[in-house]
Amino acid sequence: MYVCGVTPYDFSHVGHARAYVAFDVLYRYLQYLGYEVNYVRNFTDIDDKIIKRANEAGEDASILSSRFIDEFLRDMSDLQCLSPTHEPRVTKHIEQIIDLITKIMDNGKAYTIEGDVYFSVDNFPNCLSLSGRKVDHNLPGKRIAVDSRKRNPADFALCLLRRVSHIGRVLGVVEDLDGILSAVQ
Repeated sequence: MYVCGVTPYDFSHVGHARAYVAFDVLYRYLQYLGYEVNYVRNFTDIDDKIIKRANEAGEDASILSSRFIDEFLRDMSDLQCLSPTHEPRVTKHIEQIIDLITKIMDNGKAYTIEGDVYFSVDNFPNCLSLSGRKVDHNLPGKRIAVDSRKRNPADFALCLLRRVSHIGRVLGVVEDLDGILSAVQ
């Protein structure tokens, strides 16, 4: 069971509690039914919001995100939520992310615009089949303004070059990002 985790740049709020308590109930129920559940909840521990908050605080982004991860875990413990089986952090999987984006591009399922990489929903018409939805049921622009450069308003970003290079500088791993940067330029 994969549950999208927090981007730890601030304290948790009631919306986080609601979501994670609900998934905790589901996790416990599946276990009660006898399922062996591999529960994964990630941390997006590097992001524009984290970098901005760290810069405002005069703090290292990794220290800031680690502090708020600790706070989040304390909150989940106080709510008596069970710990997931795995809690991966984005910063520990940069190489795998680059490899996956490269494979998606090599398979023709993604395209680039000025270095940014977008997943093409037209090249994978069943991409929402698990949810029972169809691509054309999505409401592009509902949450985020639609980038008019995209082939289809429903296409979504896999990698934004500006962010990758900035995050690479923050993490001190710019040289490790050469693969994706050269692939998309």
